Amino acid sequence: MKLRAEREKLLKVLSKVQNIADRKSSMAILSTVLFEVKEGGIEISATDLEIGFKSFVEAEVEEEGALAIPARKFYEIVKDFPSETLDLVEEDSWLKISGANEEVLFKLACLPAEDFPALPEIEETTLLEIPGSVFSEMIAKTIFCVATEESRFILAGIYMEQPEEEKTLRFVATDGHRLAMIDREINNVEGLELSPGVIVPRKACQEMRKLAQDQVLVQFGVKENHVILAAPNMMLTARLIDGRYPDYRAVIPQTKEKIVVVPRKRFIEALKRVSVISIERFRPVTLEVSPEAITIVSQHPDLGEGREKVAAQYQGEAFSLNFNAKYLVDCLEVMNSEEVELSMKDENTPCTITGPSDQGFLGLVMPMSS
Repeated sequence: MKLRAEREKLLKVLSKVQNIADRKSSMAILSTVLFEVKEGGIEISATDLEIGFKSFVEAEVEEEGALAIPARKFYEIVKDFPSETLDLVEEDSWLKISGANEEVLFKLACLPAEDFPALPEIEETTLLEIPGSVFSEMIAKTIFCVATEESRFILAGIYMEQPEEEKTLRFVATDGHRLAMIDREINNVEGLELSPGVIVPRKACQEMRKLAQDQVLVQFGVKENHVILAAPNMMLTARLIDGRYPDYRAVIPQTKEKIVVVPRKRFIEALKRVSVISIERFRPVTLEVSPEAITIVSQHPDLGEGREKVAAQYQGEAFSLNFNAKYLVDCLEVMNSEEVELSMKDENTPCTITGPSDQGFLGLVMPMSS
């Protein structure tokens, strides 16, 4: 293996694989990136056995070969390398890294390429073209609701489906206390055959979002127990969570009751300020709703009380409900609408959150008991 590569091109790919190569694994090979040097460049792969990433980088190849290179150390070397080009040469399971004049020289111990796990093949897989900004937005507007408790593994990812008789792609996430759902119309979405849907783990969703947000178009598909996201010279695969997602439709209120319209940013600011004086674990606040105003109240047995009034549009009898302020803020912060609509009923019914500039998006937050 002998080649010359541009530092910036290498760095762009290596920065994407840092969270995939598993530095904490007991298997040393999972902390490496696989370099397969072929005519015209390098195919770079990384995996933690759950997520796989593959990319191609153009390079001047003098001699083909393959090597598994320590991911983190190689990234750090390339990131701070003083030359715009790097000469990479394999010498008896070592990788020699130098600049054009060899003033800087590294030798890095590597592992055999044949020890590297094989990534899933995607031949004969139906891939659907989706704007990268749309795919990234759909993840951003749902991932904050994914469950983080290990005991709730079935909720530890985003549920992706194509609802029956609708030409939309839907992402749903819930942790049992709150829910976020977003629909987007996608051409030829019925070709994905995502009914029933699939559950994509949180970490995989984070990596998919990073890949999608830099692309004009991405290709999305499912093959057996893997989800696939591809872009020019890049492909990410991830193992799906095996199980049946709960019936999220059952918790969505079918009618709107006490409707309150509030300025989104002003409401976020007030929630953050008032919840400073609250029990940190649950961030409980009381929303006291009266005609034309919401008063946010927090109390702490040792610290005291906080209170702030926000102008609102509401017609009806006054009422109050308790919420986790963080759950409300998390939902409101991913939205774009200047004003949002909160529909509330009682402490046993979720509060729905929608906005005119957030078409297809629905947020749900369960009230806290008194």
